[in-house]
Amino acid sequence: MSKLILVIGATGRVGSELVRLLIRNGDSVRVATRNPSMISSGLHNKVDVIEFDYDQPQTFAPALAGVNKIFLTARPGDNHSDIAAIPLIDLAKKLMVRHIVDITAMGVEQDDSFMLRILEKYIESSGINYTHLRPNWFMQNFDSGPMFADIKASGALHLPAADARVSFIDVRDIAAVGFVALTESHYKDRAYTLTGHESLNYFQVVEKLSRVAGKGISYIPISETIARETLRKGGIPTDLIERWTDFYRKVRQGLCSPISTDVESVLGRSPISFDQYAVDYAAAWR
Repeated sequence: MSKLILVIGATGRVGSELVRLLIRNGDSVRVATRNPSMISSGLHNKVDVIEFDYDQPQTFAPALAGVNKIFLTARPGDNHSDIAAIPLIDLAKKLMVRHIVDITAMGVEQDDSFMLRILEKYIESSGINYTHLRPNWFMQNFDSGPMFADIKASGALHLPAADARVSFIDVRDIAAVGFVALTESHYKDRAYTLTGHESLNYFQVVEKLSRVAGKGISYIPISETIARETLRKGGIPTDLIERWTDFYRKVRQGLCSPISTDVESVLGRSPISFDQYAVDYAAAWR
């Protein structure tokens, strides 16, 4: 039986960290990406690189050929990512894939109508062994993407989060848990909620970022109305605005503040702290 591991989302923050861990462990890895040319030549020498695109189902079979396990990241920023991934899961079952480790989100088990929970349940019903990873908000959202752009442009974060707390998780811990789930047998048919060991509000976050940056970074709470209007003016599609504002409603309701011990139970160590994350990525805010 082939031991080939397919990593979907291999160029993302979690996937790239996971690939590094699998290579270091000597595992056989296939990297699936929409743009194989974007993969460095050094990585090409260590893994099998193949084109993969949820919008092009003809790429599924070549990506799955000979694969034993899948690390599955649903299409980001898509309110219908479950629909895009279901044909892949069907083909994986047909081709006798043994295990899927998928990334969804903290709390999805509380809403069976949410697309990431629909995806979880479809994997469960497929008969393929699964491990659901349910991370909270990534620490690395502060050094990339819209929040980072806001900090760089204005020296501040403008969010409709009030003073709510979030138990942020470092993507390196998510990748480490994914690595264990893929390479050890006793994590099958389980779900893990992945958080840091502390819950912080955004005032505390910017204080920590300011300390390592050597300059002041502010947090300015804004209303949901202002947030919506800002996103609309930025050309963000309406469905994504609704998804984003719904996420922040959950933040304000305290649904993202609980702390889980699952990272420690899998890895045998405490999660990476926000202070350590800030030190490691300090150059981004200087």
